[in-house]
Amino acid sequence: MIITQLWIYPIKSCKGIAVSSVDLLTSGLRYDREMMIVDAQTGKFVTQRSDKILAHIEVKLLDEKNVQISFNQDIVVFEKQYLYPVNSTVWKREVPAFDQGDEVAHFLSKIIGRDVRLLATRPVDTENAQKNILFQDGQAVHLLTESSLHHIQQALPDYDIDEQRFRPNIVIGKSETDEKVAAFCEDNWQEISTQQVTLEITKLCERCTIPSINPQTLEKEKAVDHYFKQYRIVDRKPVFGVCGYGSQLGKLTVGDKINYRLKGQN
Repeated sequence: MIITQLWIYPIKSCKGIAVSSVDLLTSGLRYDREMMIVDAQTGKFVTQRSDKILAHIEVKLLDEKNVQISFNQDIVVFEKQYLYPVNSTVWKREVPAFDQGDEVAHFLSKIIGRDVRLLATRPVDTENAQKNILFQDGQAVHLLTESSLHHIQQALPDYDIDEQRFRPNIVIGKSETDEKVAAFCEDNWQEISTQQVTLEITKLCERCTIPSINPQTLEKEKAVDHYFKQYRIVDRKPVFGVCGYGSQLGKLTVGDKINYRLKGQN
C-alpha cells in the first residue's frame, strides 16, 4: 500500500490544500488546522456544521508567514501574527491563540454574514496545552483508505462522493503489487509506518454532519447519513477512517510505501 494523497487544512473547516510532501509533527501535519474562525460575540469556533459556506473559502499559503484567502473573485492577503493573545476553545479544550487583525476579520465576516475573527496558533504555543495539537477536533492526524471511499461511492452511485467530504490528512491506496485492499481495513490497524515516519492509530474517526454536505452545492444530502446508519455504526456512533499521532516524526510524501501492524500484533 502507498500514500496516494496528502491534505492540509490551514483554516479549520475551509478548503484543503493537496500537497506532495509534508512534515509530520507532534501536533499533526505542518500547517494543518493552524487557524480557526470564531464568532466575534461568543468566541465559539465556526465550522461547516453551522456555516456551510466555509467549504467555498479557499486558502493559499504564499510562504511561511503570508496567507491568501479567496472567495469568488474577492481576495485578502495577510501576514500571520502572534502579538495579540486571546482565549480559545475547541470542544472545551483550551488552545492558546492569537487574533489575526481587523482586515481579515472583516473579509470573513462579509462572507459568513456575521462578525467573526480569525485566530492562529503554532506547535510551540500548544506544547504545554491540555493537548499538544492545534485546532483539530481532538486528534493530530486523520487518515482513510481509497477502498473505504470506493465502498461509499459504490453504495451511493447517484451522489458525487470524494475524500473532501471527510477531510482526511492522509489517503492510502493500493500499490502495483497489492491484489486487493478491503474496505475499512484501516479499522484494524494499530500502527502504520514509512521509512521515515511511524503513526500510532488511536481510534476510529467519529463523523459529524459535514460528510453529508455536498462541498460543491452546499446541499445537505441525507443519503450519506443513511449510508452511515446502514454500514458504519460502531458503538452507536457513525465512523469512517481512523485517527492517530506520530510516534516517529519526519516527512511524508505521496508515493511512500506503507507498512501496517494490526491490533494485537507485536
